Amino acid sequence: MITVDANILLYAYVPRLELHATAARWLEETLSTGNTALGITWQVATAFRRIGTNKRIFESPMAIAVAKGYLDVLFSHPLVVQIGPSERHWDIYSNILIEQGLTGDIVMDAHIAAVAIEHDATVATTDKHFRQFKDYVKVIYPLTSK
Repeated sequence: MITVDANILLYAYVPRLELHATAARWLEETLSTGNTALGITWQVATAFRRIGTNKRIFESPMAIAVAKGYLDVLFSHPLVVQIGPSERHWDIYSNILIEQGLTGDIVMDAHIAAVAIEHDATVATTDKHFRQFKDYVKVIYPLTSK
């Protein structure tokens, strides 16, 4: 399973972003192969809506109904599953935070990493901060050649 960070979805669905074509193609190819499930957390779905509809970020943000529509299509795909914390989450998440000494904004990324660990998933992102979690979970950067 691959779980996506919100930035992958934003690039895939916001045409004016530089990596749009690459992200849209990656998402389409991932979902058309039939080999790998795509996990989406509620945190990521919420971040997609929060950022994609934000007037302070985008001159012409997407309408909330449009953001919902994109997520509806994704969640209706047979390879897309909603994933979330399990009964092991608190310990895994807390251990990552304590072992890494994390505070501030990156604690949200640690949450995504912890959910990925629980579901034996790889994290797909463009956020280089996820490199901090390489000892815990596999992280891929599918929109770059590196």
